[in-house]
Amino acid sequence: MAYLSKKTLLEAYKVLSELSEDPTVQGATQKVSAIRYFLALDMFYKKFNRECNTRDADDKAAFIANVNTIVALEDNWYTTNFYAPLTFHQGDSAVGSNFYSVGAVKNSLTNPAIKINYPQRGNKPLFEIQNGILYEREDFLENFTFYVPNNKFRCALALWICRERKVRMEDIYSTLKTQIEILFSEKVAKILLPSKDYFTEATRELELSTEFTMATITPDDIENLFLKKEKNINHTTDITSYLPYLTALRTKPFMLLAGISGTGKSRIVRELAFKSCPKFLQDQDGTTPGNYCMIEVKPNWHDSSELLGYYSNIAKQYVFTDFVKFLLKAKLYSDVPFFVCMDEMNLAPIEQYFAEFLSVLETRKQTESGIKTGALVKGQYFKRIKSVNEYDNVQTDADVYTLLEIPITAKQKEELAKTNSLKTEGLTLPENVFVIGTVNMDDTTHQFSRKVLDRAMTIEMNGGELKDMFGHSSDLEYLPEENVWKIDQFKPKHVNADEVLEEHIDSNGDLDETGIALKTQLADKLDAINQVLKDTPFVVSYRVLNELVIYAGVLLDDGKGMDEVINDAVDQITLMKILPRIEGDEDMLGNAKDENNRLYRLMKVVGPQSQAKLREMNRRLESGFTRFWP
Repeated sequence: MAYLSKKTLLEAYKVLSELSEDPTVQGATQKVSAIRYFLALDMFYKKFNRECNTRDADDKAAFIANVNTIVALEDNWYTTNFYAPLTFHQGDSAVGSNFYSVGAVKNSLTNPAIKINYPQRGNKPLFEIQNGILYEREDFLENFTFYVPNNKFRCALALWICRERKVRMEDIYSTLKTQIEILFSEKVAKILLPSKDYFTEATRELELSTEFTMATITPDDIENLFLKKEKNINHTTDITSYLPYLTALRTKPFMLLAGISGTGKSRIVRELAFKSCPKFLQDQDGTTPGNYCMIEVKPNWHDSSELLGYYSNIAKQYVFTDFVKFLLKAKLYSDVPFFVCMDEMNLAPIEQYFAEFLSVLETRKQTESGIKTGALVKGQYFKRIKSVNEYDNVQTDADVYTLLEIPITAKQKEELAKTNSLKTEGLTLPENVFVIGTVNMDDTTHQFSRKVLDRAMTIEMNGGELKDMFGHSSDLEYLPEENVWKIDQFKPKHVNADEVLEEHIDSNGDLDETGIALKTQLADKLDAINQVLKDTPFVVSYRVLNELVIYAGVLLDDGKGMDEVINDAVDQITLMKILPRIEGDEDMLGNAKDENNRLYRLMKVVGPQSQAKLREMNRRLESGFTRFWP
């Protein structure tokens, strides 16, 4: 007798990752949750021959142990969707924070006379809940085949469930069948392992092998299993592949793409421009969309003059830059997204040449005509353009565009001739402009100050396999007019958390259930993170909470469920705005081998992607010092 090998178990895990067409999208986690809770309840019935009372401590502990059998690994890791990365837990594989938070158990306690189906979505229930008690229903049994639809998945699930049980290599099927029949009812066991012929056919492509010792499967094993698939998301034509960028931009129109050189950071910005560029802004050569501007940052930039321009006392005029002219162009087409790529942004200290932009970004305010900001270029500099000896005072905005040689149509000229906002208010930041900086994190560049990290949405890009670069040239081509991405897919809807909460008011003028969850749960999550970071310079404050709520609002607008919104928003904001702040030695963070150090403690209160990054940071800490960046 021996244990199934790591290779066999990882192959089975990879099969199970295909239970959902895309395990990264909404619904994948819920599907696996339904599987694990159904099997956990069947195991409970097999052992006790009765219903499970979740209000009883012993019953709940037994149910949790059964869930762990389905999805948990050693060292407090478990899978939410048979994909990557694994999630850290504290002994319950998220039964408390996941199963009860879907509302079924809570609703059953609130309405004890009502029988509630689980899952409630999709009209495919697996069991029944009443007053906190879980009831197995024989007539629901056939619904399980909806969640595990063929023998390939069922046999892979049986292999995975028996990852800690001994089998005979000479007859894996028979010993698996014995183990499955010990765990589950006869009817469920027959679904998982219908016959030896089915098992042989379903596992034909798997390498069935055993090892003398039980396989230890680590989070790194799971991540490496999907490394190629995870990294090859940057250049597909499907809009879902760009959702991390779009969601970040809809939260705040300033994003940093960070990583090693050559991973396609500036290319992503061009792709977004190509996919959102309407026909009237397309160039004939198909190389430079009219809604795209590349600004190459130079190492000698130590003030904003190269970016925002400056007043020349010699020429007695303001020197306008390409960046300013691009912003003026964007004001002409408010329903088109415009992209500024600040290339190699940290070749110079960002907070020095970009200070005015960062400050103006914080002045964004919702008005009746959209999101407005303070002035980037003061109105006094638009009163005269070029030499005072050559031109009279500027009278209208049309004069500004004409004198700066920014092309405008006859209709635009007619409309601009009616306004003089540039002269009176100055140039504000148009709400359809998205500034995306690319940064290479190496010893030739400047590090980020917390002022910059606080004000940006940061996405790390470190590339994938080199061969993945082929076959994506169409991503830098214009889309047919009917398929062009629209401004609403990019533009922020809110600038502060209160605006998000105001969308969730009940008839009495109070926050509804969603609003309360946003206000309390997100703050509690950040408080838990701050508690771990207490007495360090890495503690976060109101700005991060504000953008966390806005990010959650974006996810809600995309149709995600409340539990998924809370978990995903905290995970992503932690990854983008909190972890990049953290760096230090063992005196600051604790011993790398100590599972009570700050990084391990953070793993217990953040999501799976942040956990994966924290594991990476903790490995660096073994050398005596760590930071977010490689």
